[in-house]
Amino acid sequence: MLQQIKTKAILVLAFLLGGISVDMLAQQSVSEKKIGLPPNTVEGVLPNGLHYLILPNGTPAHTTEFRLVMRLGSAQETDKQKGAAHFLEHMSFAGSKHFPGRSMVDYLESLGMKFGRDINAVTGYDRTIFMLTVPMDKTDSAVSDKVLLILKDWLDGLSFEEERTKKERGVILEELRGYDIGDDFYSLKIGQNRFTDRMPLGSSEDIRSIDRKTLIEFYQQWYSPQMATVVVVGDVDPVSIEKKIKEMFASIPRKKVKGYRVYPLTYEKGIALHEIGDDLKRSSELELMIPHPCVVGNTVGTIYRKELGSLLVRAITNRLQVRQIRSNVSDAWFLSDKNHFVFTFSGTDKSGLLQQVSDLSNELECILKNGFTPEELDDAIKELSRTLKVDCSAQLSGKWCDDFVDYVISGDRYIQSEEEMHQLLEKVRSTDSATLQKLLQEWLSYKEQALLVAYRNNTGKQNSIQKEDILRAWEKGIRSPLKEFVYVPKEVKEETVTTPVCLTKSHVFDASDIVSEKKYPEMNLTEVFLKNGLRFLLRPTDDENQSLFVTAFGRGGVGDLSDEDYPLYEGTGGYMEMGGIACVPYDTLSSYMQQEEISMNLAISNFWHDIMGMAPADKAQELFNLMYEKIYRPELCYKDFDEIRQDEIERLGKETVLEQMMKRASDRALTNRLDSLMGNMVSRPALTKKDLESLNLDKIAAYYRSLYANPSQTVFVVTGKFDTDSIKKLLTATFARMEKVETGLSFSDKPFKLPGKTYVEAFPNENDTQTIFDYVFCGNYQPSLRNSLTLKLMRDILQNRVLSILRERENIVYSPYASLFYNGLPQQVFYFDLSASVDWGNTKKVEGLIKEIIHELRTHKVSEEELDAMKKSFLLTKQKVLSNEASAEWRTNLVNLLKNGETIDDFEQYEKCLSSISTTDIRKAFKELVNPDKFVLLYIGKHQKYNE
Repeated sequence: MLQQIKTKAILVLAFLLGGISVDMLAQQSVSEKKIGLPPNTVEGVLPNGLHYLILPNGTPAHTTEFRLVMRLGSAQETDKQKGAAHFLEHMSFAGSKHFPGRSMVDYLESLGMKFGRDINAVTGYDRTIFMLTVPMDKTDSAVSDKVLLILKDWLDGLSFEEERTKKERGVILEELRGYDIGDDFYSLKIGQNRFTDRMPLGSSEDIRSIDRKTLIEFYQQWYSPQMATVVVVGDVDPVSIEKKIKEMFASIPRKKVKGYRVYPLTYEKGIALHEIGDDLKRSSELELMIPHPCVVGNTVGTIYRKELGSLLVRAITNRLQVRQIRSNVSDAWFLSDKNHFVFTFSGTDKSGLLQQVSDLSNELECILKNGFTPEELDDAIKELSRTLKVDCSAQLSGKWCDDFVDYVISGDRYIQSEEEMHQLLEKVRSTDSATLQKLLQEWLSYKEQALLVAYRNNTGKQNSIQKEDILRAWEKGIRSPLKEFVYVPKEVKEETVTTPVCLTKSHVFDASDIVSEKKYPEMNLTEVFLKNGLRFLLRPTDDENQSLFVTAFGRGGVGDLSDEDYPLYEGTGGYMEMGGIACVPYDTLSSYMQQEEISMNLAISNFWHDIMGMAPADKAQELFNLMYEKIYRPELCYKDFDEIRQDEIERLGKETVLEQMMKRASDRALTNRLDSLMGNMVSRPALTKKDLESLNLDKIAAYYRSLYANPSQTVFVVTGKFDTDSIKKLLTATFARMEKVETGLSFSDKPFKLPGKTYVEAFPNENDTQTIFDYVFCGNYQPSLRNSLTLKLMRDILQNRVLSILRERENIVYSPYASLFYNGLPQQVFYFDLSASVDWGNTKKVEGLIKEIIHELRTHKVSEEELDAMKKSFLLTKQKVLSNEASAEWRTNLVNLLKNGETIDDFEQYEKCLSSISTTDIRKAFKELVNPDKFVLLYIGKHQKYNE
């Protein structure tokens, strides 16, 4: 449940808590009018200090987001309390005044919610946030009342049962064992300060030593109404929600909170350098980071100060590009009260990197002395101005919640009105060079306080860099003569690219080309069959972007090729993607597509081939013509083809960087082995020089056409904002011209042969105490929607069991996960992957428990209540994902539906199909499909049973 959360220092709200002085607040321009909150936001503070924010929002429909935001995290812990903030987050789901034991999670799951997806919490240095995504609308007062009661219990009613506290300790220790912060230079960037030894998870020693009494003390000390904000966004009546918050939360007594502090991010004076060897990188990378104070943006003035930084970065970036100085420039908030002003370099040796540092410092000195020219400043301002727009599109409720969290924790607000945006743009457009020079001087001055150097060295010790090297290189640039700068304004090409003639052609619609047409009212879908065998699925949506999404796909891919043909055609997709269409020069076509926001790409996988396109709805004819031309008359780039083939011949037998990484990365090697065993990868003989020399682009193009130009094996899925009848006629007129193929390629849908007995393989792990395991139970199945839904229900049941037994009862894993993968056509393969990390001393116990779980499910039916809750969750997920605005999701779902051998007729009856699956069906499926004594075990580390 932990997520690394980093936040700017709280200012305004901290004042309310007595944690910041009036003088400091004055520095934040308190006299300037604050940016307004989103329209229709209801904000208030109860007499006990509880803050609340309510916003009615209809996207997604029938859903409401609830948050309890605590303005505190691990930074407030004493030495004795280290790890308490995160430990307390775990205990919030382990019993409370009104929801003893697991009844809180049980209730939420009875609504169709899922733990981890709709029920979650995160702990950071300065916050703890509890999050619920609840299926409800404004009429569901009973649901909203109960959810608000949960939030109230989190604030003032946790139980801290002794036994659950002990058990949760084991879970957190396993979470720690598998935790990876994901940044090799994090210790450099975070410095030496309060945050350094207050990592939100705590250490294993902290977690082992913390007891129930300490948790209760931390809870009673900090969980007070004035430290909390209740956020409710979604399908609600704000008046009734506000009334309920007042009734429910006003009775919580306000405590006297002592010792609250806002901690700055500080660094030791001077240069701090961390070097890491990495010989897998193609080049070495050097980063110079200058920490400097961040700006809280809550007025037009302070937001302008933030955008001034963005403008400076753009102007410097443009200058370096003109000078051909290879350095990336950025500035972004890192943690607490600090941004990092960053320069990134890459090169093959030490001297080259240091010369880049000198070139950079020389150019920055030039800017400080001479400023930006009027033309280059004007270009930078125009670039930034184009990004400063009020977003009037429908926002997800979760996104509004994220914005509210920024407001609550840091005081940041985001411009929502055209008037305020106009004021901001006026300030940006009036910026002069002197203002940017002053800001650059200010940022660079902080280099004297702290300069952080991160160096990833790929060439060995002889190219190590010392602090003195960085200083000398920087000073060398400053002392070097400044070069005269002449700016060439960026060319803004206003000319319009005329639509290529071959894309403007219209075609006569002939109703007789349509053999049949069927409406699916539940899905609002129309299915059309043409004489030549083509099939169309048309699903209009209310996409506010007015876009059209098209995928044409069919059976047949490189996995269907014989071993003899595979080397000749396995790269077909890439070779045909190199060019555009034969009737239009490539550059002209690219410019036209960019101008009209049209995209198209193709893909050939093991068993399927696809061509995908997207365009504004009013460019449907142009898109359809483009796809037709790509199918029949693709551009063949002979010169590029020959160069690539020759390069492949020269590299033959040489180990690539990716192959080197694969050898060292156990997780990648494990995934590759699993893909191979489950049929996701097709094993083929290695390519030879003779194979590469035999490649012929004309033959490749012929194979390509044999796949794509066969209408009887092709389905078009079209979604987006369109009139069904109009698009049906355009599609028919355009693609009825495809000639019916009488003797095309044929493909076998033979089931893939899976391992016939238990298969075990180990991979190395640098962590001697940790084992990462994947227990995989696989089989073949008959593709259908009902069988797919049965497999998905089985997956969720397995997920419930590994959570309740491995985590909650035995406390030996942190986050066990049950995944389902299935490929209907042609492989007819499914597999459940039960994965987690565990202390290697518990590996034999884990295997025994997994076998017990499966044996139980094969011999006993699950409860009706559990199955009903899962079915409800399925329906909610479908409703949420496949909304009437979700064009891309509808396209993806319909394509995958047919590729998995499921039918449109069944999907039209989705709820009925789901409802028909009984607890008896589930037990029978476990009995027939999952054998506890036959599995694939892939693990990273050691295993008690298999390493004896």
